[in-house]
Amino acid sequence: MDRLGFEWEALFDRQGMTPLDELVMVSSPTWVPAGRYGYRTRTIISGPMVEAEVYPIIGRKQEAAARKAREQRTPEQMERANQAAAIRRVIRLANCNFTEADIHLTLTYGTKPPSYEQAQKDVRNFLRRVKRIREKRGLPAVKYIYAIEDEEDGEKKRIHCHMLLSGGLSREELEACWRKGWANADRLQPDEKGLAAIAKYITKSQRNRKKWVCSRGLKQPKVRTSDTKLSNRKVQRLAEELPAVWKEILRKAYPDCEPVELQVYRSDVMPGVFIRALMKRRVRKNE
Repeated sequence: MDRLGFEWEALFDRQGMTPLDELVMVSSPTWVPAGRYGYRTRTIISGPMVEAEVYPIIGRKQEAAARKAREQRTPEQMERANQAAAIRRVIRLANCNFTEADIHLTLTYGTKPPSYEQAQKDVRNFLRRVKRIREKRGLPAVKYIYAIEDEEDGEKKRIHCHMLLSGGLSREELEACWRKGWANADRLQPDEKGLAAIAKYITKSQRNRKKWVCSRGLKQPKVRTSDTKLSNRKVQRLAEELPAVWKEILRKAYPDCEPVELQVYRSDVMPGVFIRALMKRRVRKNE
């Protein structure tokens, strides 16, 4: 399925039981209709956060069926899948590159807000000022991810910018670099899901534009795949979504991690389940 080139959400977009699942579960409550060839586990490591994406391995005949099923997905289903993939990319980049030593910055205008294009220029000028100060101090190149927001849920709102920015300068210095109105800088506060909440927040709007901009050279997530990490039986147990069970399975599969969240998706066109698990790496004593 990896070579199909699309996100699994395009096919596995139900978190409840399908009619087929409900019919089968009556006679066999723990049965999961897996692919013929078992399950593949894709592990994504983003700084302190680890994700496991588990999906059925399929043959060429099933691959053709999957392609056909994808073509029959509605535009709304595909848009949801694409948006979810874009948000996950920002979350992963944030967790790879920023910590509690870095900054969340909000930039707003004190006078009548300009056009979106002018706001882009103003934010770039702000970053140039920050870069000049950092160069004079001998600090590393600035890292950032930002989004300029001018609408929410399709409705226009006062234009402003949310930004993740590398630390090293005081909040007062950063705020002074914005000369168009108000700036508010706060230290980032990762929680058990890392920086997922703030990354979602800064990319929540602008459906018709690229949602975010980032600096060059950001660290990328590390990705590994395995066809033996989780057996069909373990996937079946995970799909039951019993906290004591799925957390113990993940702890054994990922000894250095503590499970945080599990999401199980089903499909009305494909066999098996798609599972996404989120974990946080335990801090070692020498780290």
